[in-house]
Amino acid sequence: MRPLAETCGIYLLGPQHLPRLQEYARDPAIAATTRVPHPFPADGAAAFLAQVEIERAARTGQVFAIEDRGAFVGVVGLHGVRGGGGEIGYWIGRPHWGCGYATFGVTWLLPYCFQNCGLDRVGAHALETNVASLRVLEKLGFVRGEPGPHGQAKWPASVLQVPFTLTAPQWRAQRDAPALALLHPTLRTLLDRELAAGNEVKAAGRGWPDADSVVVTLRERFRAMPSPLPEGVEYDEPNDPHGWRAELRLQVPRQLLVW
Repeated sequence: MRPLAETCGIYLLGPQHLPRLQEYARDPAIAATTRVPHPFPADGAAAFLAQVEIERAARTGQVFAIEDRGAFVGVVGLHGVRGGGGEIGYWIGRPHWGCGYATFGVTWLLPYCFQNCGLDRVGAHALETNVASLRVLEKLGFVRGEPGPHGQAKWPASVLQVPFTLTAPQWRAQRDAPALALLHPTLRTLLDRELAAGNEVKAAGRGWPDADSVVVTLRERFRAMPSPLPEGVEYDEPNDPHGWRAELRLQVPRQLLVW
């Protein structure tokens, strides 16, 4: 089976998704763990899209369809945006459970929340009995809170709801961890100096041009340039309008700190 990243994407929810959304949302198994009503109204999908469009216009939310090879499999969205925060939600059609689509959708939604929308934090909720959803949020670095009432008449009061939160710094740390783990100790020392001086990691990538290559992009210009530079480290100022202005470069392995 090909990785989801090769076949999947998230796209703005639109009229083309309504037939399959209506079909999946009618399933009582969806209502059992989400706020989707049951029985689902005959115009439920259209009414949902109309509400989404209101949120879009007010810039308080956005909903995406998760597609695999062009087929609708579920939804993931951001709601209630205000004061630097928002709430995410998602559900996957029952025929596609257990395939990793929820994790895929939330993973791709988070850059939209923190980079496009500039949020400081996002929240999410899952029923204590919804083990699959709990695992998705924990896997993606969300911090679990104390379970409490869910406020839904359709669920027994004995079933509690678990709140989760994820801040922008926590998300960036989770996102950048695989690349930073490969950073050469010499560049790691230089990066730590920058962080101690108040600079921040804007992004970190790995695997290009070599398997052990790492490029760490800082938010601001270098603040703690050592003099002299450590052995093997070179400084250059490409001033590339499509890339970065300056770099600290290690040739073996080929790794860079840039801004």
